Amino acid sequence: MATMHSEERIGEAWRLHRKGDNAAAEKIFSEILDKAPKHLDALYGLGLARRANGNLSGAAEAFQAALQLAKDAYNAVDTASVIDGNKGTNDLGTYEDDRFLMLQR
Repeated sequence: MATMHSEERIGEAWRLHRKGDNAAAEKIFSEILDKAPKHLDALYGLGLARRANGNLSGAAEAFQAALQLAKDAYNAVDTASVIDGNKGTNDLGTYEDDRFLMLQR
């Protein structure tokens, strides 16, 4: 079997989660994070899979890591908007700030 690329693997993990196979989803999310510890989607998915599996403390840990990563990324985008002269505005030309704002809510 050919090795799946990261985006295919994350898609497979989300598919398994939606199907209710959270043990398999958690395994794939964890494998992705072994190689890319700052993969925001995998951290969030891991939190959801752990919560569905009843591992609430593990879910909270994953959600906290995802939240911190989202805050750090948003701050970087926010700093860039200051440099670009767009501070205080929603940069409608990109989706970066929207993504991180949504994850912080």
